Amino acid sequence: MRKHSGSNSLMSMVIMVCCFTVGAAAALARQEQGATPPEEAKKDEPAAVVAATPNAPSEGSARPPRTGKMVGDHWTPYEPPAAESFPQGSTLHVIVAGDTLWDLSTRYLENPYLWPQIWEVNQYVTDSHWIYPGDPLLIPGKPTVIGENGPATPEPAIEMLEPPSGPGAMQEPGSVAEPPTSVRLAPVGPVLAPVADASDVYCSNYIVHDFEKPALQVREREDASRTILGTGDIVFLNQGMSAGLNAGDEFTAVINEGSVLHPITGAVVGDSIRQVGRVKVVALQKSTATAQIVQACDGIEVGTMLLPYEEIPVPLATPAEFQRYGVQISGENTGYIVDVTPEKWNIGKGDIVNIDLGSEAGLQPGDVLTIFRDWGGSIEFASTESYIEGQQARAERVIEEGAVEAGENAQAILGQLVVLRTQDRTATAKVVLSVREMSLGDRVAPN
Repeated sequence: MRKHSGSNSLMSMVIMVCCFTVGAAAALARQEQGATPPEEAKKDEPAAVVAATPNAPSEGSARPPRTGKMVGDHWTPYEPPAAESFPQGSTLHVIVAGDTLWDLSTRYLENPYLWPQIWEVNQYVTDSHWIYPGDPLLIPGKPTVIGENGPATPEPAIEMLEPPSGPGAMQEPGSVAEPPTSVRLAPVGPVLAPVADASDVYCSNYIVHDFEKPALQVREREDASRTILGTGDIVFLNQGMSAGLNAGDEFTAVINEGSVLHPITGAVVGDSIRQVGRVKVVALQKSTATAQIVQACDGIEVGTMLLPYEEIPVPLATPAEFQRYGVQISGENTGYIVDVTPEKWNIGKGDIVNIDLGSEAGLQPGDVLTIFRDWGGSIEFASTESYIEGQQARAERVIEEGAVEAGENAQAILGQLVVLRTQDRTATAKVVLSVREMSLGDRVAPN
């Protein structure tokens, strides 16, 4: 019995040794499998942004943009603002081959992980994986790092010198004093940033007081099976070399949507002109021209009118101070929201509107205006007509009837808008701040 029992014990020990060996090998295999190979570890790092060219391979992003155009002397798929449109004193970097946002953040912000801050202030770059040589980048200021003990006491920008004292301190007669060392103070303040996208400027409606229908228009399409045309499609124009057209000329495709009536007075403000895209002449004949649609905001059809293309830089602005209560707005230089695109009842942040103030009132792109509303009394819900006319319209009627004097109404501050482009008597603007719903007829005033 003992001999048999000893054989069992020996067999058990062999099994245990085998299990231990197999278990150790499995653990070692799992450890090796869990380790990230050097090449895969690189994928976990933030993707380096490639300064792409039209034929650059796809690295770091799924695919580079396929369509683009020549802007100045370089190719880009974006709508970069002109370098001269940036405010004086801004830090700009013109992209060169090999640049990445990761490297530029290391160079300017001294921290590669801050590259999203550069991308955030350059909203025309729609894909952070692809940037293009020749495009300008606005570089934000370095962030201030606050430790556990709070912000450090800043050192004085200019060293204060004690007046000379003691023997020999007085300057000898006739000697020339050394000029003090000049100290250059860096400008302090928030960095200007784009307030809108290129599509907000080039794909929005604007109002013209006296619109003259242009002679140039889309006469026909190359592909007769297509009714609604888009980017890349070829069209034929109704004018050519005899009308002075040249290869490379660009035109904005527009539609006249008719007269805009003032929501308060009912007077005609002007015609609403909707921008639907842009075409570029690629070939010329005597009385016709061949053009390609290089940008389509909406469907372009045969008969669409064409106006000479005008480059409009996206405005830059700093966040403006906003005070909702304790403010009474007065003055003659106030206007109204008279139109919104697309048409809607309630207006909010991000909407594009038109106001009845323009360059004649001193407005220019980048100006910030406060949106407000006079209080016109309680809403009579029993009267549909009274409810629909709007609160500002009721306030105007109360003033006209003499119930209150102008400027004595209580006011509700609703938000802010930034001017994108101006005409003589109107301006197109974007609502950038909204604390409650707005509507046509609400008032605006420059900050």
